[in-house]
Amino acid sequence: MDQRDSIILTPKNVQALRTLFNVAHRLHNILGPSWVLVLETLAALDRTIHSPHASTQEVSASVSRLSRDTSGQYSDFHILSSLNSQLFESSALMNVAAVKSLLSALHQLSSQHISGNSQLSGQQIGSIAFSVERMTSILVNNLHRVESIWDQIAAHHLELANCPNPQLRNMALDSLDHSICSVVGSEKFQGISSAPHPLKEYQLVEESETRSFEYAVLSPLVILYSSNKNIDVQMGALKILLHVLERHGEKLSYSWPSILHMLRAVADASEKDVISLGFQSVRVIMNEGLATIPVQCLDE
Repeated sequence: MDQRDSIILTPKNVQALRTLFNVAHRLHNILGPSWVLVLETLAALDRTIHSPHASTQEVSASVSRLSRDTSGQYSDFHILSSLNSQLFESSALMNVAAVKSLLSALHQLSSQHISGNSQLSGQQIGSIAFSVERMTSILVNNLHRVESIWDQIAAHHLELANCPNPQLRNMALDSLDHSICSVVGSEKFQGISSAPHPLKEYQLVEESETRSFEYAVLSPLVILYSSNKNIDVQMGALKILLHVLERHGEKLSYSWPSILHMLRAVADASEKDVISLGFQSVRVIMNEGLATIPVQCLDE
């Protein structure tokens, strides 16, 4: 459909969407692969809501009354937009398997629009943006169990950051910045990164899991800087690292070896802007982070 075409939601359309939201809310734990069918509809709804050519058809008295409300607060579009957001916010109440199924469906929805061609239509970009934004919403609302879902979210961000389309790369970097800072800044991360040392024997397994998770959260930055040859992606990874160090550097523990290795690699860069960004991170570490870096990392 041409984005300039008029889009009219009839009362039947609106009622069908309300029913879909009710089904998704009530049956979220058993939808499994069927989530992708729900998401395709919601992505289309999202495009409609943001289209300047979209409107609702006022037929029934109740719909007409709501649509003509002078404040606009209770318009059909406002209600549908709120229901759309609430569905992903309520992922905090789903079981882990359901959340993973939802993330897999978002990945599938996004990936089917990604191609080796850097030229994508506005509708394709919109569907990918819808998926990325909803992944971020799920992450923010599930920080209490983020270890279970981080790998899925990080993997899709890495996939997008390696796309030939610069708009998708920037989208991935912006979302990854928000996601990593949200995780590192959360109370959950504070709890797992501040375990007492030395640990007793029964705590060793937990410490190993903590080390692995902290590394997993920061590893996308190391991967992007070391394996992606696009300067914008390398600079994006360094900017995210700088934000993490500035805002939450005191929470880091096990990821310091990877961070320092990444910054050492910056010294070999030929681009002035890349070196400047790396130096900013080094300056933050020297001014604020030395006390939190394990001694063995400084001796390497």
